Amino acid sequence: MCAVVCVHVLLSLLAPRGFALTAFGDILQNIILVCATLAVLANVRKTSAKARLFWALLGLGFVIWLASQLMWTYLEVVVRHEAPNPFVGDVILFLHIVPMMAAVAVQPHVKHDNRSQRVGTLDFALLITWWLFLYLFVVIPWQYVYPSELVYGRSFDLLYVAEELVLATGLMLVWRRSRGAWRTLYFNLFVATLLYCVASLMASEAIDLHLYFTGSLFDVPLVAGMVWFVRFGFLPREIMAQNSFEEVPSQGYEIWKARLAMVAVFMTPLMMAWAQFGGDAPQSIRDYRLLLTVGVMLVMGALVFVRQHLLDQELLSVLRLSRQNLDEMCRLKDELENKEHSLRWHSLELQRKNLELQEISFTDVLTGVWNRRYLEEILTAEAGQVLRNYQRARGGDVRKMDHRDLVFMMVDMDFFKEVNDRHGHPAGDRLLQLVAQRLSTVVRKSDVLVRWGGEEFLIMSRSADPAGIPAFCSRILEVVASEPFDLGQEILVKKTCSVGWAAYPWSRGAFEAICAEESIALADAALYRAKALGRNQGVGIVATAAAGKNSEAINLVTIREGSPPFARTIRTECPIRETLSQEFRETAEPVKKSSL
Repeated sequence: MCAVVCVHVLLSLLAPRGFALTAFGDILQNIILVCATLAVLANVRKTSAKARLFWALLGLGFVIWLASQLMWTYLEVVVRHEAPNPFVGDVILFLHIVPMMAAVAVQPHVKHDNRSQRVGTLDFALLITWWLFLYLFVVIPWQYVYPSELVYGRSFDLLYVAEELVLATGLMLVWRRSRGAWRTLYFNLFVATLLYCVASLMASEAIDLHLYFTGSLFDVPLVAGMVWFVRFGFLPREIMAQNSFEEVPSQGYEIWKARLAMVAVFMTPLMMAWAQFGGDAPQSIRDYRLLLTVGVMLVMGALVFVRQHLLDQELLSVLRLSRQNLDEMCRLKDELENKEHSLRWHSLELQRKNLELQEISFTDVLTGVWNRRYLEEILTAEAGQVLRNYQRARGGDVRKMDHRDLVFMMVDMDFFKEVNDRHGHPAGDRLLQLVAQRLSTVVRKSDVLVRWGGEEFLIMSRSADPAGIPAFCSRILEVVASEPFDLGQEILVKKTCSVGWAAYPWSRGAFEAICAEESIALADAALYRAKALGRNQGVGIVATAAAGKNSEAINLVTIREGSPPFARTIRTECPIRETLSQEFRETAEPVKKSSL
C-alpha cells in the first residue's frame, strides 16, 4: 500500500502532464479495482450463507465501480479525449455505493431470523429506490433535461458525498456493535470508505474548478482509499487463525431500518411539493421531477404494500404460534398439576406404607402389641425426658414434683408350658393373644404394652406414681385370673400370672444411680421373686430412704434381692386367689416346688 501510494506521489510530482501520466493513473486505478474486486469475491466461497451475501454485495459494488472507471479510462486512454463534465458514467459511479450499503445492512455478524431478513429486504429495496430517485431527481435534470455544468457538478458532489457519509455512518454503527474478527473487518472497511469519501470530494471539486487531470496529486488520496479496499479484501484470510467470526445474538428486528424506509416513503410527497412549488428551477425540470416523483411513489407504494402484506402474514403466523404455545402451556400446566397431584398422592401413600412398615417392624406378629424392638427405640428418649425433669428440679423438694416417673412391670403367665404340653402350641399361641387382649384393657393409652419374649409381657407406664403401682398390679392379676380363657375346640383354661415391677428413677434421691435398662432388670428380678413366693402375685423392688443418702453404694447387685438397707419389696396378692380351681392348684404345686 505504501509503495503504490509513494510511486504515485513521485510520478505526480515529477512527471509532466500528458498522455503518459494520464494512462498511468487510469491503468493503475483499474488494476487496483480489479485486485479489490477479486480479493472481495474470493471470500464468497469460504464463508456461511449470510456472509456470502455480504461479500457478494460488496463485490457487486466494486464491479460497478470498475465499470465506471473503465468507461473513464476508455475515453482518456483509448479515445484520447478528456472526459466530459457531466460524464455519462457518473450515474454508474453513484450507484456502486448502493450495493455496498446493502452489504453493510445484511450485518452477517448478527443472527437474524427469516422474518427480519424478508422484511429487511423490502426495507432496503425501498431505500435503494429512494437513492435512485434522489439521483434522478437532483442530478439528472441538470445533465439531460436542462444541462448546466455548474449546477450538475454541485448537485452530484453533494449527493455523492451524502451517500458515502451514510455508508460510513452505517459502518461505524455496525463496527461498534460487532466483536472478534468482524469488528476488525468493519473497522478497515470504515477507514477505507472514509478515506475514499474525502478523496472523491476533493477530486469532484477539482473537476468542477477545471484543476483535475488524471495522475495529478488529487488522485493520491483516491488511490490510497482504493488500495485500502484491497487490503480489506485480504483481511479474512489473515485474521481467521487469530479471531473467530463470532455471531452476536440479535436484539430483535432492528426497527431503525423500517423507520428509515418509512421516512423515505413520507419524503416522496414532500419532494413532489418542492418540485412543483419550491425553488427556481425551469418549468421543464419541474415537469420532469413531478412525473418522476409520481412514478417513484407508485413503485414505493407497491413495495410498501408487499411489505405490509408480509408483516400481516407474519403477524397472523405469530398469533397462531402464540395460540399454539398458549394451548401447549395450558396442556403442560394441566399435566404438571396432574403429575403434582399424583406425586403428592404417591408421597402420602409412601409415607403411609413407611408408617405401616415401621409399625409392622415394631409390632409383635402373634399378639399385635408392641415388640421389644419398639421399646428399645423409644426407651432412650423416654428415660432422657424423665432425667431432665429431675435435673431441672435439682435442689428442690422432690416430693412436691409432678409424678413423671416410668414404671416397668414384667408380666409372666404361670405354668404356661403346661398348656403347650397338654393342648399343643397353637393353643399356647391363642392363649398369648387372649392374654394380650386382657392386658390391653387394663393399661392406659399413655402406657406401652410390649411382648418381651415367650409368655412374658412388659408394661411401661408413663408419668406414674410408684405408690399406686401395687393397686395396678392387683388389677392386672385380677383381670388375668378372673375367668377362663377360651382357646377354641372346647378348651377352657384358667390361668394366673406373676408380676414384677420397678420404677425409674429407682431412687428419687439418687435418680442418676440406676439407668432405665437396670430398672427393667430389677423388674425382671422382682418377677422371679414373685414366682418364688408362690406365683399369682406381684412383687416390686423399691428404694428405701437410705438409698437416697448413699447413692455411691447403689448398684444392681446390691439391690437385686430387694434386701435392706437400700431396697425393700412390696408384695401384692391376687384378689381372687382363693377361688382358684383344684385342678390349677394341683398343677401349680409341683411347678412351685421345682422353681423353689
